[in-house]
Amino acid sequence: MDNKPTVREIIAASIFIVFIGVFFVLNIVVPAPTVLKSERRLPARFPEVSINSVTTGAFMSGFENYVADRFVFRDTFRAIHAFQVFEVYRQTDKSGLYRCPNVGVGEFRRTNPTAFRQSSERIKKAADSLQGLDMNIYYSIVPDKSYFASRYMPGFDLGLALPILFEVLHEYKYIDVGIMSHPPILSGDSFYKTDLHWDQSKIEMTAFILSYHMGSFTGDFAVDYETETAGLWSGVYAGQLALPVEPDTMSYVQFPDLRVSYLNDRTLGFDEGPVYDLDRFSGVDPYDIFLRGPQPLVIIENDMAPERELYLFRDSFGSSLAPLLAQAYSKITVIDLRYINLAVIDMFIEYTPGSDVLFIFSSQIFNNPSIIQT
Repeated sequence: MDNKPTVREIIAASIFIVFIGVFFVLNIVVPAPTVLKSERRLPARFPEVSINSVTTGAFMSGFENYVADRFVFRDTFRAIHAFQVFEVYRQTDKSGLYRCPNVGVGEFRRTNPTAFRQSSERIKKAADSLQGLDMNIYYSIVPDKSYFASRYMPGFDLGLALPILFEVLHEYKYIDVGIMSHPPILSGDSFYKTDLHWDQSKIEMTAFILSYHMGSFTGDFAVDYETETAGLWSGVYAGQLALPVEPDTMSYVQFPDLRVSYLNDRTLGFDEGPVYDLDRFSGVDPYDIFLRGPQPLVIIENDMAPERELYLFRDSFGSSLAPLLAQAYSKITVIDLRYINLAVIDMFIEYTPGSDVLFIFSSQIFNNPSIIQT
């Protein structure tokens, strides 16, 4: 019996060897990316080598991620895979990402009852620490945009989340941001189609509701202010999806009367800066134009507003919300407990008794209690 390989087998094996060899050389020659811009994250690091990591399989799992993040033409292969999943196999989601006509691209984010309770308890701890100052304390939640999807998405469950918040934070007043109003003030159109965040130019009524229920509405809310455009942009979900999607338009509401100061982490003082830092539009995350993105403490002042103060405990959604609320307050202190511990805040600011306090976080933050520093 002749076991010699056929010409076809030799050609196939040669092509395979050349293919593997070319990519092996390319991965050595081509510099590895320092940032995965399309996904807005750093590439995985080389995993720690130890007896435990090898025996448990953690090393190989980490090594696979390390190699995958540095593979040449990575985004091209990701796009091919996404095309197969959505267009060839006709699946509704890929790696937790979905596409829906009225909300665009999103991510399945289920409500974690345990996490919601822990986050609520951390917020309660922060709120309780202010009770001695006779503050008017409120709280709210920004739902994941999957809540507004035109078809069922197994994601954020408001019916599961709210009872937990009501139970833990029963001493304080809940303000609905327009989720359950009739008709709803928030909708799928209130959010960017390619990102998780809401569009500032479409949440003015949400800001009005919050101001109204905190008793700070003055009657001329959102009047005579211009909406300007920073440009077209693609949010974090567009990069994760790896398929071409129509970009969003980033708009912002211009308030000429506002003065903004940011905590300087070197001098530990406050430096004046812009409300919208348009230089950041070309950075890793264009949404950082709103109050310079991740900031522990920001002070917004408006001499044209009533003499009222607000302490706004927020996440990234609050970056675009705060300038809108500043129409109703002469001073807003914006606090992000992801970047500053509650225990050290009074080193930088002095609370004014009798002021308003609003805790407003997105469902993503409620699902991750460990990042709330109290």
